[in-house]
Amino acid sequence: MSRITSVSNETANLEQRSLFEAIQGQLGMVPNFLRVFAHSPDALKAFLGLHHIANHGSLDSTTRERIALALA
Repeated sequence: MSRITSVSNETANLEQRSLFEAIQGQLGMVPNFLRVFAHSPDALKAFLGLHHIANHGSLDSTTRERIALALA
C-alpha cells in the first residue's frame, strides 16, 4: 500500500493538468514522482525549472547522463 498518494489525471485540477500536459509533451509520459510533486504545483514548477536549467547548461549530454545514472 502506498503511503504517498500521487495526483492522477482524473483528480488533477486545471493547473496540475496543464503541467502534466507539458511534461507529457516533453517526455511522452508523466513519471510517478512528478505526480507526487503535483500536490504542490509550485514545487513541481520549481523542479521543472531546475530540470530545464540542468539540461541547458554547459555540460555535454554524455556527462549529464553519467550524473543522472550516478544519482539514480
